[in-house]
Amino acid sequence: MKVTTETVRALLALQELEVPEAEIDNITTRLTTWLQAMDEVESQMGHLLDDEDPIPPVFPREEY
Repeated sequence: MKVTTETVRALLALQELEVPEAEIDNITTRLTTWLQAMDEVESQMGHLLDDEDPIPPVFPREEY
């Protein structure tokens, strides 16, 4: 999956994160690389993950 700088800017805006403009290209490259690696894992192991139960949620016992 190829991520664009416009997508990164939109995602940062949704999270209300302020990032220097000089870092946008770096973030775009890293996010694209990470998503491509996850696509590769999914293609090789995705069918195995379908047979696994998700981790159940853990709720704290104490009230806050």
